[in-house]
Amino acid sequence: MKKFVPFMVLCLFVAALFGWCGFILDKQQQEEAQRAYEAERHLVVFSDLPQDVNDGLAQRFYTEKHLRVQIYSKSDSDIRQSLKDERGVKPDILIASENEMQAEKKNGILQPYSSQLTEAVPKALRDEGQLWNGVWYNPMVFVIGQSYYERRGMQIKTWDDLLTDPDMSLAFPDLASMDLAGDFLCSFVEVRGLEDSERYLRTLQGHVPAYSKSMSVNVRRVASGEADIGVADASSARQYRNDGAPIYILYPQDGTSYWLTAVAVTNWCEDGELTNSFVDWLYSPAAAAVLRQQHIFLSSALPPAQPEVDAKGQAIVLFPVKKQYSDEGRRNLQDWWVKSVRFGKEK
Repeated sequence: MKKFVPFMVLCLFVAALFGWCGFILDKQQQEEAQRAYEAERHLVVFSDLPQDVNDGLAQRFYTEKHLRVQIYSKSDSDIRQSLKDERGVKPDILIASENEMQAEKKNGILQPYSSQLTEAVPKALRDEGQLWNGVWYNPMVFVIGQSYYERRGMQIKTWDDLLTDPDMSLAFPDLASMDLAGDFLCSFVEVRGLEDSERYLRTLQGHVPAYSKSMSVNVRRVASGEADIGVADASSARQYRNDGAPIYILYPQDGTSYWLTAVAVTNWCEDGELTNSFVDWLYSPAAAAVLRQQHIFLSSALPPAQPEVDAKGQAIVLFPVKKQYSDEGRRNLQDWWVKSVRFGKEK
């Protein structure tokens, strides 16, 4: 038996060597495939959407069109930093917030893009020169619990209606804690003015037991019966409703704020045919399905054939805002809300 031990050890060594070589070969093949992919005709996209969504969009686009896009997931601040890096990869296309698009428009890195689809996007949801075009938006909505809706749901139509019931408990966001909440504050002040907004928000505060730092918390409080009404983003509310939560979603009929996600073509882009195919594909039901698969329920900037309606059959009404505020301006207004409204220490 002992005389076979060296032979067995040799066999194990050879098997391990072949296994290791196979691993190295597979890794080299993967690296070569990645290099071939990057060398093949494709678009580079910077997107502030979640990684799973970006991967899903790239895969679905390739499945349907047999064309490639390489999507880098980046926050708005990361996008700005990458664009400043002269040595880094530069994008052909940006998918980002309206605020980011406004900033890059000022930086002069965007080129106009127009197609039959983008021309159908409402003017309020795209740049006047079509340097960027809105794709999806996330409006702020009223979320009403089942029992309260049965009692007073028909009386809730506008923002002022939230002040009519002295016993109503409201789940409301901390307007200084999130970009989405800050966007609501800026839009509300743009529509109603600073003084009227201060009066309204001070009065509304009497209905708010505690401000929340998450939109989904507001929906959960309403669904559990902890609050009668909540103010939250539509995506969070639709996700809970889709999961069977006992809530009703209403669209404020005097208008509401919205967080807009837009697409833009940069000056580095040279493949017009591929760009046209991808940008227009983003407006397709297939692209929207990718978002829904990741539990993101946004509204399409492209008006649907069947208008999107709430529990009463009412369509979304958006604030007629220009949103010309900067990040610094938004933060200043959020500071104002903290000092003048939440804590009421100064005008």
